[in-house]
Amino acid sequence: MERLPDRVAMALLLSLFPVPLLDDVLRASGRAGVRRRTLPARLVLYHVLALALFSDRNYAQVMRLLLDGLSWSSHDLRTFDAAPSVSAISRARARLGPDPLRMLFERTTPRPPPRPGPLFGGLRGLSLDGVSLDVAGSRENASLGYPAPTAPFPQIRVVALADSTTHALLDATLGACGTPDATLTDRLLRGVRPGTLLAMPLSARSPGLLRAADRRGAHLLLGGGPDETRRGLRTVRTANGVLHTTLDPGRATASALAACYARRWTIAPALAWLRPAPAGGVALRSRNPEMVVQEVWALLCLYQALNALTCQSSATEHLKKNSWSTGRFSSAARR
Repeated sequence: MERLPDRVAMALLLSLFPVPLLDDVLRASGRAGVRRRTLPARLVLYHVLALALFSDRNYAQVMRLLLDGLSWSSHDLRTFDAAPSVSAISRARARLGPDPLRMLFERTTPRPPPRPGPLFGGLRGLSLDGVSLDVAGSRENASLGYPAPTAPFPQIRVVALADSTTHALLDATLGACGTPDATLTDRLLRGVRPGTLLAMPLSARSPGLLRAADRRGAHLLLGGGPDETRRGLRTVRTANGVLHTTLDPGRATASALAACYARRWTIAPALAWLRPAPAGGVALRSRNPEMVVQEVWALLCLYQALNALTCQSSATEHLKKNSWSTGRFSSAARR
């Protein structure tokens, strides 16, 4: 039975991803020219995003919710006498592929702010973190690898770079279960810009991280691990453990660095906030690696859009409070 919260959630999804944006992504990815006798590409793209939002519903249930939501919002994609079959939806997902979802994620990536950041004399805080997600235990997904010989499910590794203040994602990359985090980290260093402080676990450090950070005019804050004697990397002992940084002692005290590292963005609770799972992780339903990748990009798109909405709401509330406190709405209040 359809519930009011389902209608609200679907309306939110359609507003977060407007039709012109999806059509632009489909054209850019070469997926717009799907024949009309099949499921339209735009509808399939919406369905993949909706699957990420309604993780407790099956394909057919999500499609019915989506078709109803599109009819409410007057987006006349196509009239169906009955919801498409599960097999038809699966084939349409395969035709769509993961590229439109990856490109949609890239279109939602915010631009760096023009003004200096709030950390240590103007640095902008960035966080890099990774998580392993369980995927369906199919023969095809076994190629992604298992975290241990006795593990019940294969996994895919997701590593993302985020703004530590807004928690907006700046970049992300995916790999099979056994892909070293250092390899995935190297792919994300393109998002590290001058005037930033990158906080990340020491285990994710790649061999060229120090050189790359120096070349890009960025600083590092690495957590955990033993003392480091590398040139240019300072070891800082705090009440909560050992940190490693490229910042000089006069610029950031141990307590300030510890507080900064504790406030860094981490990906596991971010995705759990979006779609909690009983075991504390996020289970993905797709049964072959390409569709798993498609599903992960949809999940990241949804996180990005909802996080932006949260930040916008917080900024609006802050503006209202400041406006009332300074008397800007006094005349409106008197009326």
